[in-house]
Amino acid sequence: MRNLILILSIFTSVSFVENGYTYRNIHYGDYLAVTYDNNHGELDWDNSNSNLAFVTNTLENREIFYLNLNKLSISSGGEGFYSADYLNELKDKSNVYQPLFTAYDTSFSAPRWNSKGDKIMAIGKSKNENEIFITNKKSKILMGTKIKNVKAAHWKNDSTMYVVYENDLNKLNEIVLGEKKEKMVLETNQPIKGISKHSNSIFLISENGISEFSVKKQTVKWFKLPIKGNTGWRISKLNFVALNKNGNAQILDVNNATTHPFCYGDNNGPPALSHNKKFVAFYSEFFNGIIIKRIDKKFLME
Repeated sequence: MRNLILILSIFTSVSFVENGYTYRNIHYGDYLAVTYDNNHGELDWDNSNSNLAFVTNTLENREIFYLNLNKLSISSGGEGFYSADYLNELKDKSNVYQPLFTAYDTSFSAPRWNSKGDKIMAIGKSKNENEIFITNKKSKILMGTKIKNVKAAHWKNDSTMYVVYENDLNKLNEIVLGEKKEKMVLETNQPIKGISKHSNSIFLISENGISEFSVKKQTVKWFKLPIKGNTGWRISKLNFVALNKNGNAQILDVNNATTHPFCYGDNNGPPALSHNKKFVAFYSEFFNGIIIKRIDKKFLME
């Protein structure tokens, strides 16, 4: 509770509602808190950069919600600190969190929006088995895919998934939903523990680096990086967004091994890059909530 009071004292009530201010108005180096909650899990932006899916840990399981960032008005506390107004007003989060995946007997992780932003997938685990589930943003009806024992997954398109199985971590597979059509796309030298995607590039996350698979060219390039976590993106020729070995969300320079932290402290959650590459979101243990930061444009050009 003391931490909550401290954070809220930083974020005073200089509201930008009347000016239509949202996360898009923050500047390079600013901090924007959009949750104050136990959201230490993967996040995902939709391609419109409007909706942010995230994991919330409860006593029973892990559930997935999303925030409509365009409707989330913000306030300034000065010195580059901002927060969503509902945090300052101590509103019930149930009025802000939009449900996507909730079930009393299943814990969900790794949300991934499809390209249109109308559907989202997640990996649901119950007892000793997991499965890929899909839901529609409007209907909220959960659909099982019968694709089970999955380590990582992402959309190829609305009818096809990229999948890595727990018992074969070096292979990226392609599966047509509702059919038994499956083929291996590629095999890597390093076990794959996560899949990130941006435009025509698939980023396969491993213990000591990232394999970038070009869908258009059908080529793979390995980048050795001191990372952990299950997400990562290349944002320019030299720079990546990922967690470092200490769990700090950073920009990592593959050329000279320099790093640029987004936030104080370690033990952050896996970062998520917006589709326009202008913002990054992640859980910050220091703030005990999800933080959004604008990426300095110089890192996009190096």
